Amino acid sequence: MGPTRYEVRVDGKLSDRARGAFSAMDVTSVPTQTIVVGELAVPSDLGDLLARCMAMGLEVLSIRRLPDEGSPRPQTPAIDEAGRAP
Repeated sequence: MGPTRYEVRVDGKLSDRARGAFSAMDVTSVPTQTIVVGELAVPSDLGDLLARCMAMGLEVLSIRRLPDEGSPRPQTPAIDEAGRAP
């Protein structure tokens, strides 16, 4: 089994320093949330990622396994200003 892509959403916007803790991943700010997306080589890496979030005091709002790069991507719902899907 190869790397698996994950999306982790955390509450709030991360500072540049905090974003640096996820340097190997894509970090995007949306209203009231930050989305961290990246490939994890082994399943235990997900636990390490979540432990890093906890150590930084981040509130994890959701975790989602993403389809492989070659798979069709599901439609992502729109997000309102409060970070909620309508």
